[in-house]
Amino acid sequence: MLVGLVAFVALCMTANAVRLRARLRGLHPLPSPPGAPEDAPPGEDEYVLLTADGVHVPPAVLGAAERHARGNGLGMVDLMPRDLHVDTALDLARHLNFDAYRGDVFGMGRGACHAVLASRAAARGAGITAFTGLDPDELGAATARLRLYTGSADIVVAPIGARDQAAFRRSRMRSLAFVIPQTLALPQTLFAAAGGYLLVAGALVLAPAAGLALALLYCALPALVFAGVAVRPRDLARVCALRLAHTPLSIFRTLAAPRTRWERDLAARREEARVWYRAEIDRGIGRFFGPRAEECPWCGGRALSRRVVARDILQGKPGRFTMERCDRCGHVFQNPRVTPEGLAFYYKDVYDGLGDVLAERILSSNTSWYLARAAMLARATVPRTWLDVGTGKGHFCRAARSVLPGTRFDGLDFGAAVEEGEQRGWIDRAYRGEFTALSADLAGRYDVVSMHHYLEHTADPLGELDTAVKVLPSGGHLLIELPDPESWFGRVLRGFWVPWLAPQHLHMIPIGNLREALEQRGLEILAEERREADQGPDFVASAAAVVNWLGLDVDRPWWPRTPGRREYTGTIATIILAGPLMGTAVLLDLLTTPLARRSSNAYRVLARKKLG
Repeated sequence: MLVGLVAFVALCMTANAVRLRARLRGLHPLPSPPGAPEDAPPGEDEYVLLTADGVHVPPAVLGAAERHARGNGLGMVDLMPRDLHVDTALDLARHLNFDAYRGDVFGMGRGACHAVLASRAAARGAGITAFTGLDPDELGAATARLRLYTGSADIVVAPIGARDQAAFRRSRMRSLAFVIPQTLALPQTLFAAAGGYLLVAGALVLAPAAGLALALLYCALPALVFAGVAVRPRDLARVCALRLAHTPLSIFRTLAAPRTRWERDLAARREEARVWYRAEIDRGIGRFFGPRAEECPWCGGRALSRRVVARDILQGKPGRFTMERCDRCGHVFQNPRVTPEGLAFYYKDVYDGLGDVLAERILSSNTSWYLARAAMLARATVPRTWLDVGTGKGHFCRAARSVLPGTRFDGLDFGAAVEEGEQRGWIDRAYRGEFTALSADLAGRYDVVSMHHYLEHTADPLGELDTAVKVLPSGGHLLIELPDPESWFGRVLRGFWVPWLAPQHLHMIPIGNLREALEQRGLEILAEERREADQGPDFVASAAAVVNWLGLDVDRPWWPRTPGRREYTGTIATIILAGPLMGTAVLLDLLTTPLARRSSNAYRVLARKKLG
C-alpha cells in the first residue's frame, strides 16, 4: 500500500516537472541581430528602463531589448536573467504560463523583478517617476501597473546579472500572485514548495526503500525541468546534489529576510488604517444597520422568511448580515439593510486603498466574461455609443473594444475609479456620480446601457431600471448581468456562497422578477444566458472564502484587536487546512459540473426598448 502511494507521488512529481519544463520552453532568449556591436548604444528615447537595486543592464542588452520591443510593437519587455537560481526560476514557472502571458493583452504585468523596459508613454500614464535603485517589491508593483497602460508585453531571457537574495524571492512571490492578496502570496507559495518536500520526508520514514528512490527522483527533477530551456540556473548542480537540505534552508531564509521598503510602507499604512478602524469599531457596529423592513421592496409582500445569515467573507470585517426572501415573489434582500454610513465602512479598502491591488488583479482576470457580454450584444446590434453603469475603472470597456472596435464606450460610477479609467484610455468619457442624478444629461445619447453586477449593489434597483428606460432611446438595448439567488449552490453553501457578497449586495433578483420588471417598463426580452454567465467554480470560491474568513491575513487592520501569538498560530493552522480543503473543493466542483450547467451562479438578460 505504502509503496503504491509513493509510486503515485513520484508519478505526480514527474508530471509536474514536465509541465514546468513545457512552460519554461515558452521563454526565449533576447534576440540580438547578427553583427550588432557589443556596446551598441540605446536607440531612440522611446523607452525607459526600470531596474532593481544592484541590477546592471549593459548598453548592448538595452539596445537589443529596445529593438525587440520596437520590432514587435511591444509596450513592455521584462528582462529575466538567464542564470537565475533554481528556486527563483521554479517560482516563475509555477505561477506563470509564458506563452499565455504573452498573448493576454488584458492581464496585469508580472515578471522576474530585475529589469523592465517600458514605453515612456506607459510609464507616464502609470505615474512612475523612479526608475533605478528600486527594491524588488517596488519593481514588481510597477511591472503590474505598467501593463495596464501597454497591453502588449513579453518576457525574455537576457544576459544580465541576477540578484537572488531571499528578499528578491519574497517580492517575486507577491508580484506573481494572481488573485490572492499580496500579503498572502508568501505563505501560500511556500506551502506548495514545502508540500512536496514533506511528502518525500514522510516516504523516507514510512517506506525507506521506496522513499529513497523518491528522494533521488526529487533531487534529479530540477535537471529535468531545465533541460533544453533558455534559463540555466547557476546553482542547478548544487541544488540537485543537496536538494533535501537546500529546500528547508531556502524556505527559512525567505521567511527570515529583512523587510523591503515596500513591506515597511505597507505596514505603516496598515497601522495608520488600524487606528481609524479601531475607533470606528469601538463606537459599535450596530449603528451601521437601519430598521428592519416589514415589506418586500420589490413587490410589497409582507410574508418574509430568513434565507441566509452571512458574514463579510471578502475582508473579514465584523458583523452579521441577514438576507430575507419574499415568499410572494422570491426577491432576496438584506434586512435590516446596512446604512450609507455602514456601506462606506464596509466598502473602504475593498476596491481602493489597501485593497486596490487585489481588486485590480481580480478584475483584470475576468476578461472571458467581459468578452462574452460584448459578444451577446454584438449578436443583436452594433452600437455607436455604449454607457457602462457601475464600470469601476472600465475593465469591461477595455475588453469590449476588441469585440466592437467602432463603438464609443463611456462609463459611470460614483467613485474616483471611473476617472482613472478615462485617464488610462479605457473609457472615452467618465461620469462620476449617481446614475439617477445624472439621467437628464445622459438621455438619448446611448444606443446601449449595461449594468454588470451593479443592480444588486443599489438601494433601489427598480428606480435604477426606471432611469435606464429614461436614458435609452426607442430601439436602444439594455444589458444586465446579476448573481442568481435561485442557484442550487447558494442553498447548499449558505453564508459562504461568494455571490451573496455581504454586506455589499443589498438585493438578489430572480431572473423571472427582472424579466417581468423590464416588460412592464416597455422593454422586450431578446436573449437570456445562464450557463454562459457563470462566474466560476462555486466550491473552490467558497473554500477560499472560508480560508480567508478564518484569518489567514492576521495583520488586516480591521481586526478587533492587535494580532498576537494566538492569531499567528491560527494562521499556520489555516495554511495547513487550506491544502486539503481546496483539494476537496476542486473534487466537488468536478462532480457537480453537470448541475452547474443547469443552475449557474449568475445570468444575463438582453432587452430592447420598444419603438414608439
